[in-house]
Amino acid sequence: MKKLASGLLVVACAGALAAFLTLAVGTRSAAGGGARPPVSNDVRHMLRDVHSRNIEATIHKLVSFGTRHTLSTQTDPNRGIGAATEWVYEQLQQDAAASGGRMTVEKQSFVQPPGPRIPVPTTITNVIATLHGTQPASTGRTYVVSGHLDSRVTDVLNGTSDAPGADDDGSGVAAVLELARVMAKHQFDATLIFAVFSGEEQGTFGAVNFAGRLKTAGTNVAGMFSNDIIGSSLGQNGVRDRRDLRVFAEGPSPQETPQQAAIRRTMGGENDSPPRELARFVREAAQAAIPKMNVWIIYRRDRFLRGTDDGPFLDQGYPGLRMTEPNEDYRHEHQDVRVENGVQFGDLEQFLDYHYIAN
Repeated sequence: MKKLASGLLVVACAGALAAFLTLAVGTRSAAGGGARPPVSNDVRHMLRDVHSRNIEATIHKLVSFGTRHTLSTQTDPNRGIGAATEWVYEQLQQDAAASGGRMTVEKQSFVQPPGPRIPVPTTITNVIATLHGTQPASTGRTYVVSGHLDSRVTDVLNGTSDAPGADDDGSGVAAVLELARVMAKHQFDATLIFAVFSGEEQGTFGAVNFAGRLKTAGTNVAGMFSNDIIGSSLGQNGVRDRRDLRVFAEGPSPQETPQQAAIRRTMGGENDSPPRELARFVREAAQAAIPKMNVWIIYRRDRFLRGTDDGPFLDQGYPGLRMTEPNEDYRHEHQDVRVENGVQFGDLEQFLDYHYIAN
């Protein structure tokens, strides 16, 4: 497979899978501010390789594990977080086999000490697939795209009840696996990491651990893209929106020094943070590659009082974005599976829109 065009690597993640594939765009947009970046033949080829049926099959398999709660069984071969982790690892190994040796896959485990949502020391395992680029590992750019494997019900400490997690976050994991499948067959200048984190619902523990590892290693993470709840086009407000995707982009960095803050205030750069500039580039590239989709930039880290796996990367000073569907339905998030007054609660497959996820 020939090397994809080098130059500016477009990391245009619209959260739904297709926008990620603009990673391969290799030409800078024309001067003047109005031109969109060209869409290379390589990107168009990868876009055609995205299939909603693969995404549906992945989510169906993830739901079949019953629960993927961080505190669920790690030894049962058919149920719980352990079985789900093994299955994800096997899928990514299959992608690595088709990569010509460019992709490596590993399970990274650590023991999380007790805390508010971890009653006993608990082993947490991330599955990390790395598609190595041609740039030097010590100085080259790295991009991370993630979804989180764990799921939950109403009681965040309930590790035994069924927690399907179809949307939160089976949809994000399915996007990452489809992205890895499509892109493993191609070569890039930057290194691409496809991360499936665990422990998100208990405190983003998997992402905290991995972001810390990258920081300690001095890895140049030029962009991190968290896909969390990207599966439904129908909101609790009754609005069906198959076009929009929310991209949350933080302003001034928590790593900002007093001197940097003073310069920012002097220059009026409150809206020019690396995450927000990255989000604008995401929107520009996605509009060129998938014009039927709209990237809706939200100028904040996340929804009110919420957070996900881009947070630990932002805390390390890396530019990170969070992607999510336009209108959430809270009856289908963090809920016990039940029917009340004729209303179905629970994060079930029946509420997903697979064509929306693919777009």
